[in-house]
Amino acid sequence: MRVLWRILGYLKPYKWQVVIAYISMFIGLASMLLVPRLIGYVIDDGISGNNNRVVVLGAVFILLAAVAQGVFTYIRSYLFQALAELVGTDMRAEYYEHLQTLPFSYYDKAQSGQLMSRGAEDISSIRRFMMFSLRMGVYSGMMLVAITVILFAQHARLAALSLAVMPPLILTAIHLGRTIRPMFNRVQQQFGEMTTVLQENLSGARVVRVFAQEDREIRKFDRSLTELFDRQMTAISTWALYFPTMTLLSHLGLAVILWYGGRQVLAGELTVGTFVAFNLYLAMLAMPVQSLGFIVNSMMRAVASGDRIFEVIDTRATIHNRAGAIELTNATGEITFENVSFAYPGTGDTVLHDINLTVKPDQVIAIVGATGSGKSTVTSLIPRFYDVTSGRILLDGHDVRDYTLLSLRRNVSLVMQETFLFSSSIRDNIAYGRPDATDEEIVTAAKIARAHDFITDMPDSYRSVLGERGLTLSGGQKQRLAIARALCSDPRVLILDDATSSVDTETEYEIQMGLKMAMAGRTTFVIAQRLSAVKEADEILVVDNGRIAERGKHDDLVLLGGLYSRIYDLQLKDQEEFLQVAD
Repeated sequence: MRVLWRILGYLKPYKWQVVIAYISMFIGLASMLLVPRLIGYVIDDGISGNNNRVVVLGAVFILLAAVAQGVFTYIRSYLFQALAELVGTDMRAEYYEHLQTLPFSYYDKAQSGQLMSRGAEDISSIRRFMMFSLRMGVYSGMMLVAITVILFAQHARLAALSLAVMPPLILTAIHLGRTIRPMFNRVQQQFGEMTTVLQENLSGARVVRVFAQEDREIRKFDRSLTELFDRQMTAISTWALYFPTMTLLSHLGLAVILWYGGRQVLAGELTVGTFVAFNLYLAMLAMPVQSLGFIVNSMMRAVASGDRIFEVIDTRATIHNRAGAIELTNATGEITFENVSFAYPGTGDTVLHDINLTVKPDQVIAIVGATGSGKSTVTSLIPRFYDVTSGRILLDGHDVRDYTLLSLRRNVSLVMQETFLFSSSIRDNIAYGRPDATDEEIVTAAKIARAHDFITDMPDSYRSVLGERGLTLSGGQKQRLAIARALCSDPRVLILDDATSSVDTETEYEIQMGLKMAMAGRTTFVIAQRLSAVKEADEILVVDNGRIAERGKHDDLVLLGGLYSRIYDLQLKDQEEFLQVAD
């Protein structure tokens, strides 16, 4: 019930709409409940008494009751549907906003398909509960109480006999709810798994086709789909058993009424009009009784969905502003690592050990090393994508954790190895980190990144809309746009994580010439596999197994004869010797 109450808590901002909806429900229900009583009155005093005035008045009042019921039912239905949409919108907004606060470590483990499923299907399940089941649940409860009172007021013994089936009906509904909730939990979980398979297939469509694995992907999706179908059918078969049980019990009550009530009419102890009204009231009870199963089913789906949504919303952001955090303004870009060690959350395996480093403003620091050595991890700690496990990182003399996250990240820009572009115009992609950038600033950033020429060759130039994730561009073009995006945000600290890995040698050279201009006045970290990208750095760090194994300038490290020298021999030595001979 805790999850259900929490879901209902989203109605608090709309309490007056809720009040009006329930008042409309009450008036509409009262209007409907007048009709059987009026019919009984017309039969006994009008038809049996041969009184035309009573018949006419009865018909008029029944018509007025029907009009009132129609008007207030419309108001009730409109408000409940509006409330369902408002709650769904608020919940989606809260869910999405909370996802923006979660750190990299959360996304390292989370499946995007599961997150998408929760934000779409699970919230839709709650919205449907708000739209139909919440309304029907209260409406059915009010009707059940009102009709019970009316029936006992008309004929207590007949009412007791006819309502004797209610406790078994209620117990059946309670048992159904307890049984079916874990089933729906498993259904929603599998729906997320299926969404993950679909999302991965769409994201990796080119890889699938390159390796001709379409049949394999179809089989994988079919397995996920079959598992979802099986789980749904298990829940459906359990739910389906409920209806014949409810129908049997309801008809049993009707049989008792016809037998006992008919005898009362024949004995003259009950009028025909009262007996007809009694049966009409019982017929009205069929709707709330039969809808119990639907209400319980929908409620359990909503609770299962609420569990999954609140699991994400309740995940606390491990990277957040400290109390009294300060704004980073007019940064100079001096960075110091003091005995920094780091282990990815939840793993316990230390990937960086005792990193000590001082970077002066405007310096260019290059980091090289084997794949998995920890070189990218070093720079991901500066903008606090992760927090250090021990030690500290200083920016302009303050621990980076002392700054507000927003001001810190506005001063640090990163070009990642895996480039991501949004499905919007090239202009919007470049200006993503600085939406107020002028056209001139955007073009300047593109020119430095050597992207301007291919952009202007496109039909709509900077207004050209990219396909999803920029799939219409080559890898090199995407990386150049990513570099332009980073430069446009005008950061004080620039991090280039293998930013030229997807471009040819000639383009790499052109970009490096442009970056020399961009690096002026900025502290820059260059992470690269190609030594050609780091030769001109003020200092080169060679990272091996999470430690700084070597440091120095290019020429000094080559002469040192260590790891850097071996990498140089593999990549550049023959090439440089050839150029020297050619000269």
